[in-house]
Amino acid sequence: MLFNEIYYRDDKDLLDFNNSKIIFRNAVRAIIRNDNKILMVHLEKTDEYKFPGGGRKEHETVEEAIRREVLEEVGYMVKKVHERIGIITEFAIAQDGENNIFKMDSEYYVAEIDEKPREQHLEEYEEALMFKPCWVAMEKAYRTNKERIEDKHREKTGGIDRETIVLGIIKDTMEL
Repeated sequence: MLFNEIYYRDDKDLLDFNNSKIIFRNAVRAIIRNDNKILMVHLEKTDEYKFPGGGRKEHETVEEAIRREVLEEVGYMVKKVHERIGIITEFAIAQDGENNIFKMDSEYYVAEIDEKPREQHLEEYEEALMFKPCWVAMEKAYRTNKERIEDKHREKTGGIDRETIVLGIIKDTMEL
């Protein structure tokens, strides 16, 4: 495995691990390459990039979740799911108003797609963020996300730090 990182979206000292309930989510994310580019979701509203993927449903296998998420977010059918290359475990203050902790394990897998794009099937919040599939150089996606993170006056999503960490790890270690 290439990476296994822990990321605190909120200040670690604000998280009360002794007295809070932990709300857990498992997510899968696909790394899809073609020549020197990768398939990303471009969030046009915030001008940031994310890997296609999302939460696994109950009783769903990793492969089923990746196939579903890639088809929904970027409109491609996954032909093959390869090895898991890493995990980011993310902690944050849950948005439930109960002072609980949100913990998400995002597992990253290399995947192959067929070449024929299909229609996206976006959720309402994804439509609002204007999810668009795009083939992009990894360095460009990394640089764009870093600029968004550094710009304190610009709107961004909660996942941008996680995705940028992964882009930074793999851009120098994976042959593209």
